[in-house]
Amino acid sequence: MNLKKNFILSSICIFLLSFLSHFVYDFFPNTLTSIFFPVNESIFEHTKMIFTTMMIWGIIDYFIVKEKYRKNFITSLLFSIIITILSLVIIFTPYFYLSGKKEIMFITLIIYFISILIGQIINYFLLKRREELKLLNYISIILIPIIFTIYGILTYYPIKSGLWYDYEHNKYGINYFEN
Repeated sequence: MNLKKNFILSSICIFLLSFLSHFVYDFFPNTLTSIFFPVNESIFEHTKMIFTTMMIWGIIDYFIVKEKYRKNFITSLLFSIIITILSLVIIFTPYFYLSGKKEIMFITLIIYFISILIGQIINYFLLKRREELKLLNYISIILIPIIFTIYGILTYYPIKSGLWYDYEHNKYGINYFEN
């Protein structure tokens, strides 16, 4: 598959997979699912959803992308995830606080999809590079499990900050209630 078609397919599939991953912990509440999937409605937990969903899609996408584009695959995956997460936080957070913490689902979904598109643009250009980014590939392989570990730790020991606070359920993380 050429990279332009892959860009479109990836953007749509990541968006759709996010809907499924949003509810995995609700359906299967356990330690393993709490590490990989959102346990509440905080902004932080939604960044975890992005990370996990894009990693799942990345495994599938590896077999879809032509072999000539795989030389920087892990780096392009990690960078696109990081850019998607940063885009979501940068675009969504001001909207969330300016709206009085009352999300309009349609606007939230548009912001989420735009964030995915931004990340997939980065993915597209990194996959398209002719030269291999060997050092970044090695660093990316090391960083992915570290990031998953950090997400797991911060799910159980969240930072007492607005990004970690679930305004809908009045709590931080998986176990910590504000009151």
